[in-house]
Amino acid sequence: MSTPEDQTQKPADLAPDEWWEAESNLGQALALLNRALARLDDIARAAEVQSGLRRAAAYVEAARAAHQRTIESGQVTVAGQARVPSETVAIIAAAIAAVLDRPYQILSLKPVPSPAPHVNVWALEGRTQIFQSHRIR
Repeated sequence: MSTPEDQTQKPADLAPDEWWEAESNLGQALALLNRALARLDDIARAAEVQSGLRRAAAYVEAARAAHQRTIESGQVTVAGQARVPSETVAIIAAAIAAVLDRPYQILSLKPVPSPAPHVNVWALEGRTQIFQSHRIR
């Protein structure tokens, strides 16, 4: 997937890959907005902030267009497969953009079930009562 910095393609011209294209673009926009927020108070970097905001806007527009294409193609849900929440995809894309700072493509995401720890509620209640019985000095 290209970035707006790439002179050969603009985000609005990108062809749809899969349902997560919109989330990936939103992740890129979030990463750019995060960088711009850190520089808002520095007047000397006003041009850099404006450029970053324009690039973030281009990513948001690309996400809107990708979402529209997804809706029109009927690929909103994938039958028989667990779907990663959109917020999670956006956070992962933003983290990748912040770390790599170059074009990338998310090939696949799959939710992994995490084992739930066994919690003994009676032991937890006992600890709570012990901590509450201590006097604060």
